[in-house]
Amino acid sequence: MKKVFINTFYCSLLVFGLFSFQNIPRIRVNEDLSLVVPLPNVELEELFSAITKVNPTVIFLRSLSTSKSKPILFAVSRYENSKPVKLSSAFYELTANHNPTNLVDLSKEHKVISFREYKKGNKTLYTKVSKPFEEHCVVMYYFMKDNFSKVMYEIKLSGKLSEKKEMESIAEKIALSVKL
Repeated sequence: MKKVFINTFYCSLLVFGLFSFQNIPRIRVNEDLSLVVPLPNVELEELFSAITKVNPTVIFLRSLSTSKSKPILFAVSRYENSKPVKLSSAFYELTANHNPTNLVDLSKEHKVISFREYKKGNKTLYTKVSKPFEEHCVVMYYFMKDNFSKVMYEIKLSGKLSEKKEMESIAEKIALSVKL
């Protein structure tokens, strides 16, 4: 009897875990992009307003609550090119191994930790991890509608370098939920 209860309990946990992500509401970022944020999150209106004045490519900003005490910043940026390009070309030629030039003195410390293209299920994902300055980490994923467009989207999680693994896991879940 005890064994049946334990097996039923674990099966219930597994089923709940598999379907709980599906019950989280989809967020429409703009007319083209929607996604699911698998954590409690808060809009940061004042910070968003300040950031968009300096960086108008940012179109969405939230603070994600995690198991750690410090929240993780989550942003979506939209980049537009004058002509359509393949996502793989844009990723490798324009983002993968490039350091930002708009960070003034901070760009001296900026380092690309890793970048890669990989398959997960039926999706090809493009990701980059960087360290913009000491003890800080940024995990990014890139998207285009049909992998060929003038518009490229970037999702980005920013937090402490010590939380890199957790941010990579969260970012991948969000990336897999992206719909264009």
